[in-house]
Amino acid sequence: MEIEDIFSELPILETDRLLLRKLQLDDKKDIFDYASDPLVCKYTTWSVHESIEESKNFLISVIKDYNNHQIAPWGIVDREDNKLIGTCGFVNWIVDDDRAEIGYALSRKYWGKGYMTEAVRAVIAFGFSTMDLNRIEARCKIENIPSAKVMEKVGMKFEGILREHLFVKGIYHDLKMYSILRREWVELLIKS
Repeated sequence: MEIEDIFSELPILETDRLLLRKLQLDDKKDIFDYASDPLVCKYTTWSVHESIEESKNFLISVIKDYNNHQIAPWGIVDREDNKLIGTCGFVNWIVDDDRAEIGYALSRKYWGKGYMTEAVRAVIAFGFSTMDLNRIEARCKIENIPSAKVMEKVGMKFEGILREHLFVKGIYHDLKMYSILRREWVELLIKS
């Protein structure tokens, strides 16, 4: 299976409260609303967006990935008000090993309400059922406790600390590594 086979047309994913869909240029204001928040960007690899133009450039880059059938994130839309509130998706896919890594970001206005857990569950289901993955990983900076909680809530297991694994914003960061295996995901489905 090739990346292009799966990502030639990013499908819409639906949950109870969310719609995960392709990002579009019209999302620039919603992206800027959360990407300009220093608290949202505190744990991300990208810096605070200083202008709507930066958000537009991000969207242009993502749309280019869509058009080239490359891995790119879904936009997370709150179905109640049709507002884009974040992104979630795969940040890499090692096809030969049947594993991929998830990354995500969410508007602070929606923190603590289970939205990201809902989105990550949908992306994990897509990864195991459509991409035929065996392992899905996620990493976060040690101090990013809310992100670690999301990983735990979706059934991921803590594997350890990757010491000074990421150099971003001028310093090295230790990362927590989490993963879930296909068989563990199937067991969770059976239990629920």
